[in-house]
This record gives sequence, structure tokens and C-alpha cells, in this order.
Amino acid sequence: SSGINAEWSLRPGEDEELARQLVELGYRGSGEVLKREEFEARKQLAEASRLSKRSQKKTLASAGKSLEGYPFLEALAQREEANKTGKMTSIIFIRDKNAKGQEISGYIDFAHRLKTEDFEPYFNGKK
Repeated sequence: SSGINAEWSLRPGEDEELARQLVELGYRGSGEVLKREEFEARKQLAEASRLSKRSQKKTLASAGKSLEGYPFLEALAQREEANKTGKMTSIIFIRDKNAKGQEISGYIDFAHRLKTEDFEPYFNGKK
């Protein structure tokens, strides 16, 4: 037969995300036999969709900013992508004294704040 059984396994080095998309699109265990051209066309569509999603990722607020001499901002920049993608959660504890000399403190959920607030002004030194 000149067709390809749509049931296949991932070989080392192949793109797991592309394989996952092919499975999500129903190319598993259906017994459907595809001609090579049909398989390649579906594979290209899935790859194009994956690349499109990847290019839609928002740029990081810290990207391209000179943070030298600002260790706290450097630390936030190092954690920004992981917090944005959910791979990490960072809680920031801040303690200071007000004009009356009283100690004030608070916690900031960095991942949540990245979703609800534009951090460009912080990385630009405006806030």
C-alpha cells in the first residue's frame, strides 16, 4: 500500500509539541490510512500552527533593558519569563520605613502582577 498508517511514535529528537498536536487533531489509533502527501500536508499545517503560537508569545518587559547596577531588577528580569509561563512563582517581600519612621511591609505575587500590570516602567526605571 502507498499509504501511511497515521499511528506513529515519537523518535528521539523529534518535536514533542508537534507530536502532541498531531495526536490532539485525531491522528492516533483511528486506523485511518493516509497517503504520504496527505500526511505531510497535515503535518505542515500542525507545524505552521505551532510556529504561529510561538511567534504570538509576548515579548518580555525586561527585554533589551540595561539593568546593570540594579540587582533587584536584574533578579526580576531573570525570573520574568518563568513567572509569565507558569514554570515558576515568585513572591516578593518588601519592607521599608515611612516618613514617620514606622516599618511598613507587603508581599507581591510577581506572576500575578505580570498578568495584570505592565512592568516596562519598572524595568525602564520610571516607577
